[in-house]
Amino acid sequence: MRKLNRPLEIDVKDLKMLIFDVDGVMTNNQMIFLKGDQEAKAFNASDGFAIKATTERILKYAVISARKSEVTTKRCTELGVGDIIMQWDKLAGLHELMERHGLSANEIGYLGNDVPDIVVMEQVGLAVCVADAEPELLPYSHFQTTRNGGRGVCRELINFVLKAKGIDLVQVYREGIQGGISAKKTS
Repeated sequence: MRKLNRPLEIDVKDLKMLIFDVDGVMTNNQMIFLKGDQEAKAFNASDGFAIKATTERILKYAVISARKSEVTTKRCTELGVGDIIMQWDKLAGLHELMERHGLSANEIGYLGNDVPDIVVMEQVGLAVCVADAEPELLPYSHFQTTRNGGRGVCRELINFVLKAKGIDLVQVYREGIQGGISAKKTS
């Protein structure tokens, strides 16, 4: 992560939720339309691992996408992303999440790549843009990932937050496996 000029006014370790845009963040910003109104998107497996390993145990996750997509819903549901909001007004989506989870804006981090993300980035405690973000986002971002959208940027941000919290992703994974084994032995 590369620090940008916008001053950070929160302690990253206090974050409770990360919100991701989808196209250009969880994917490489390409949309593939197939016959019969179907679409395809390529999601990064490294992002998926980090989200699935830490969701609800350490952080809550949500997506706010301006575009409705069954593929996005399927992938995010599979990963355990608790909230999937698909609407043009991303600021309304942020307020909905804050109310639903009883969070302040300072307890939320957001990762975006394009102009519609600015309205959320202005409000949250930690605003991050991807390495290949549109230049308009730079003044609104505290940090910029070293990776391009769709290339593991969610994992890069998750690792950044985990480090601030003093948490090791490998240990989280191992504890998750042990918890799963213990639960199976006792049932």
